[in-house]
Amino acid sequence: MQQVAPKHGGDRPHVVVTIDYDDLLNDCAHAGLVDGTGLTPGQLRQFACDAGILPIILGGASEPLDVGRQERLVTPAIRHALHIRDRGCVFPGCDRPAADCDAHHIIPWVDEGLTAFHNLCLLCKHHHNLLEPDKKRASELQWEIRIADDGIPEIIPPRFVDKHRRPRRHQRFREPAG
Repeated sequence: MQQVAPKHGGDRPHVVVTIDYDDLLNDCAHAGLVDGTGLTPGQLRQFACDAGILPIILGGASEPLDVGRQERLVTPAIRHALHIRDRGCVFPGCDRPAADCDAHHIIPWVDEGLTAFHNLCLLCKHHHNLLEPDKKRASELQWEIRIADDGIPEIIPPRFVDKHRRPRRHQRFREPAG
């Protein structure tokens, strides 16, 4: 049964978000566009006035970003969430922006992997090909990827690159030194 949003006077309900200007300055200091372009609080306020707002909550009980096994391709909502979390190709050292990346199933869809936020990451075409599993080769001879306990994608190099196979993260996920 499809639920219909309530209407009053022919208009859908509105949500008004109120934020103190000082909070806007502090909380939104790192606001930006998907391509990485930074925004001032004034620009953010201006964009928010006319924007279609898509709430994306990363983590917590409100994270049903999952379409299971019925669909192989990601939904627009999952794609937006990947843009927010990954901000581009997650392979260390790669500078390809999110718009140039594919959504990669960490556990391949053909191997019963879910089309779910926790099983996806963004990779450019080159690194997507590099990370595609090859069933003819032992896993320790291949590049692999996983989502760490803190929700950040990590790349695991093959033994011939790092005999200990230490996970690596893209530099954008590292804490700033200070």
